Amino acid sequence: MYVLKNKLYLLAVALIDFCGYIIVSILRIFRVLKFPAEVNNILVIRLDHIGDVVYSTCVPQNLKAHYPQAKVDFLVAGWAKELVSGNPYIDRVICYDAPWFNRGSKKAAGFGDFLRLAGELRRKKYDLGFDLRGDLRHIILMWLAGVKFRVGYGITGGAFLLGRNARYRKDAYAGHNLDLLEAVGIRPVTSKPEIYTSGKNEDFVTNLFRQHSLYDSELIVGVHPYAGHSSRNWQDGRFAQLMRRLRDKYNAKIILVGGQGDRSSSQNIIAASGIEAVNLSGRAALGDLAALFKRINLFIGVDSGPSHIAASLGRPTVVLYSGINTRSEWGQKGGKIAVVQKDVPCKGCEKLKCAAHICMEAISVDDVMAAVSEVLKR
Repeated sequence: MYVLKNKLYLLAVALIDFCGYIIVSILRIFRVLKFPAEVNNILVIRLDHIGDVVYSTCVPQNLKAHYPQAKVDFLVAGWAKELVSGNPYIDRVICYDAPWFNRGSKKAAGFGDFLRLAGELRRKKYDLGFDLRGDLRHIILMWLAGVKFRVGYGITGGAFLLGRNARYRKDAYAGHNLDLLEAVGIRPVTSKPEIYTSGKNEDFVTNLFRQHSLYDSELIVGVHPYAGHSSRNWQDGRFAQLMRRLRDKYNAKIILVGGQGDRSSSQNIIAASGIEAVNLSGRAALGDLAALFKRINLFIGVDSGPSHIAASLGRPTVVLYSGINTRSEWGQKGGKIAVVQKDVPCKGCEKLKCAAHICMEAISVDDVMAAVSEVLKR
């Protein structure tokens, strides 16, 4: 099963797979690919987005439970290092900024870096490798790196290079990671994402609270207004109204979070709200945000990486969910989540930009306030 929508890509991948299967079938007449009798080194690849990395953080613990003697290396993008570097079940974090996931950065790695990475990984002599995404490029990387037994999803091609091509469940999302483990007989002991923060991260939050006279006894709300794609964003003016109503009803203290590019727009929201709020956009690393989310009482944001972090940490979370994706497949996971999403005719369009934007325009401030009341009661 392929998940590619572009017909030219689909045709090219199908052709590559057809030729690959023929070649591999001939080669395996002489050499059968077997699961390694002993597993000492394991490679896990998760190069994509924040939410994907968050829900993969349970994988190393499950691997260690099954192979306590094995070393587990985790390959992530450089920005994600703080989300996994404190994980006690990971022996080494390897960073690679894949150009196919790098949104507009001029620092994206090139083909030479890809080959150098493959050479570095080859020296580790991995017995077992997992591509958690199901990406042809990652499967090729494992093959070039000489990983003895490769596990993944052939949903974008390359299944002929895998030792185990796992069955892909469309609506699983976080479950995809555990499905791959079960495909090779590893029974998961936990499905809970784990984000570990450092003393440095916690000191950052302590100093932030002290600087802005914030107290744990107050209702402190983290607000994230901007996603990576504009089709997921809400109106700035409505965020301003929402913040003012949170202050009036709950005497809430607001902290806006986001990237460096969001700082000016976040400041405009604060100015329009007419209340005092902390603009943390561009001033906190992901580890700092995780430490912050452990101390706030409520998170409100668009469908984005920070919302996945807050939900995985068990914070009461309100997500303003656009219609571009299917919530059952990609939505935030956790027990204290309220999702505000409108049922529109174009639901599931997967557009990164949208002129009409009716799915987000239909969400009112009253809708969000009702969701806030719901999660706070829980």
